[in-house]
Amino acid sequence: MKDIFATLEFLKEYIQPKAKFEKVNLTKALGRILYEDIFVLKNLPSFDNSALDGYALNYADKNSLLTIKGNILAGDKHSYVLNKNECYKIMTGAKIPQNANTILMFEEALFENEKLNAINAKENNAIRLKGEEAKVGELLFKKGQKITPAMIAMFAAQGIYEINVVKKARIGIFSGGDELVEPWDNADENSIYNANAFGIYAILQDYADVEYLGLVKDDLSAYKKLLDNKEFDMLISSGGASMGEADFIKQALFECGFEPIFEKVNAKLCKHVKLFNKNGVLFLALPGNPLASLISTHIFARNILNLFYGLNLLPFLKVKLAKDLKFKGKRNDFAFGKLSQGNFTPNQNKFGSGMIKPLCENSYIFISKEDELEYKKDQEVKILQIGD
Repeated sequence: MKDIFATLEFLKEYIQPKAKFEKVNLTKALGRILYEDIFVLKNLPSFDNSALDGYALNYADKNSLLTIKGNILAGDKHSYVLNKNECYKIMTGAKIPQNANTILMFEEALFENEKLNAINAKENNAIRLKGEEAKVGELLFKKGQKITPAMIAMFAAQGIYEINVVKKARIGIFSGGDELVEPWDNADENSIYNANAFGIYAILQDYADVEYLGLVKDDLSAYKKLLDNKEFDMLISSGGASMGEADFIKQALFECGFEPIFEKVNAKLCKHVKLFNKNGVLFLALPGNPLASLISTHIFARNILNLFYGLNLLPFLKVKLAKDLKFKGKRNDFAFGKLSQGNFTPNQNKFGSGMIKPLCENSYIFISKEDELEYKKDQEVKILQIGD
């Protein structure tokens, strides 16, 4: 039985990228993953231009009175030339005239006999040079980057309106167990509301096309019917991952031709996570307890999606511990906590696999190594983000 880290390394070798691409326009691109490298198509700026309203001049002429030749407005595509002891009034974003190499802002301008006294001019001031932000042919964004609002603005500045992005995997989610009741129904004191499926849905909805398939009662034929669905890249169940007498998932998986990839993990909360495969369709069985189910979603489902998309495993942040940590068993254990100024402060409250509150109160988890039971304050460790 492998621990979390060994299991994820195994999955890196086992799961081959199967990402396809689709074309989306900028209004649909936020949060999507780039399918290919993007290179600069247009110099930014595309011509030398003024960074402020003022006067364009040659710095060598600053001690002479300068004749004001005219106005250059933003959007004027004409080319202007400065001769000795001349200047142009220029607006922000307007094209710099030939032979000009600095801008004197309006507020610092002096005048004598209707000519400009540029004594206050500074050398090489307020000129945005062609290509200083981005030059044609340079790598702009790498394949695999998640598209942000700033990136969308840059695409638009490049005249790129449609982008090839990774096509989202299709994920089907269901919950198993006769004790479960949907949140829109009424649960009596002996029933449990189905929290897991909606938590899993929320975690994955930015990374995949997720569909909720409902509650599946503890019945072998119901499971087999669901497993026969060929529309999804991965099916995820919450509940039925243990070995109880009424857990029909494993029997249904074998009868439907699924083969195990792994069936246990040497880790608290994640012990009963299972992963099966049938012709490239994955089935991820998660524990029924909410905290165990949702943490396992962060660790396994999200990483599986990354591997689908040809990306690296989720990154861990290097931080320092704000307090000592001790663990009992020789397995992966967890500490929930918060991050502040590079320091991870573990939450000292006890938690159990059936809880949800630790996820509401903490944004990061520390996962211990199975052979390390003690960690000291100020020791450098790695943590995984699980919330905002």
